[in-house]
Amino acid sequence: MLNDIKLEQQLPVANTLGEGVIWDHRTQLLYWTDIHNNLLYCTNLNGDINTFPCPEKLCSFGLSLDPQWFICAFASGFAFFNPSTQQIQWIVKTPVSLPNLRMNDGRVDRQGRFWAGSMVEPPMAEHLTGALYRLNLDSSLSEQLTGIEIANSLCWSPKADKVYFADSPKRRIDVAEFDPLTGDMGQLQLFATTEPGAYPDGACIDNEGCLWSAQWGSSSVKRYSPEGQLLLTLALPCQQPSCVSFAGPDLQYLCITSARQGLQSDTLSQDDGDIFIFTTPYRGLPEAICRMEIPKN
Repeated sequence: MLNDIKLEQQLPVANTLGEGVIWDHRTQLLYWTDIHNNLLYCTNLNGDINTFPCPEKLCSFGLSLDPQWFICAFASGFAFFNPSTQQIQWIVKTPVSLPNLRMNDGRVDRQGRFWAGSMVEPPMAEHLTGALYRLNLDSSLSEQLTGIEIANSLCWSPKADKVYFADSPKRRIDVAEFDPLTGDMGQLQLFATTEPGAYPDGACIDNEGCLWSAQWGSSSVKRYSPEGQLLLTLALPCQQPSCVSFAGPDLQYLCITSARQGLQSDTLSQDDGDIFIFTTPYRGLPEAICRMEIPKN
C-alpha cells in the first residue's frame, strides 16, 4: 500500500517547531502550531494559509464546542483561546513555572476531556521531570503520570478502550487499558520500540485502529497494527517529523508537521519545517471535541 501514498501538497512554512496538527471536520480547516514562534496556523487545503499570534507558546490544542475557540495547553497551563479575537480564558495553570519545563503534546479524548503532558527542555536538569495531566469536564485537573522527560504520542483506540503514550527519549510507545467512563488509565505496557535516533513524537489512530507515529530524527512516519506490528514506513524529505493527523472531506489526507529546531546550517534542508500532505488509501477518525463549557466573561 506504500505505492498508493502520494505527496499531494507541501506547504513551505519553514516552522521552527511545527506541531499539534488537527483537522476540524466542521469547518474543513487544518490547524497546527509553531510552538517556538507563538503562532497558530490554519489552511483550507487549497493553498491559503493564515497565522494567528498566541499569548505564549501554544504547545498543543483541541477542538471545542464553539469552532471559534480551542482548548489549549499553553506553555504555562490550560486555557480556552479564540485566535480571531485574541480572547483567552484561563482554566488552570500547571506546575511548569520552573526554567526548562513547559507543557507539550495533548489531545481531546473521545469523551471530551482534554489531556496534555509537560516536558523538560534542553539543557535537561536531572532534578526536573514532567507529568501527564487530564483536564476533567468540571475544569479540575488530575495528574495521571509523573517522572516524564518529554510527553508525546497521546491518542486513543477507536473504541476508546486503550490509550497510547510515549516518553520520547525512551524510544518506546506504550499502551494502557482505558476506562472511557471515568477517564482512568491502567498500567502502561510496551506497544512498540523505535530505532536508534528515532524518537516517537505526535501520533494518531486511523479507522482500522492502526497507530501512525511521527518519529523525530528518523525522516519517517510509521504505521503500526493494533498489536504493535510495524506495517508501513513512509519516508519523508524532512529530518524531524513531529506530528501527524488525517484531514480532508473523507479524512483521506495524511498531514505531517516538521521542525527546523536544533538543525545546523550545514545539515538544514529547504524541506525541514514544512507541512506535508499525502493522499492515502487509508482513512482517519474525526477529531474529538472538548465537552467543557467555555467560560463567559
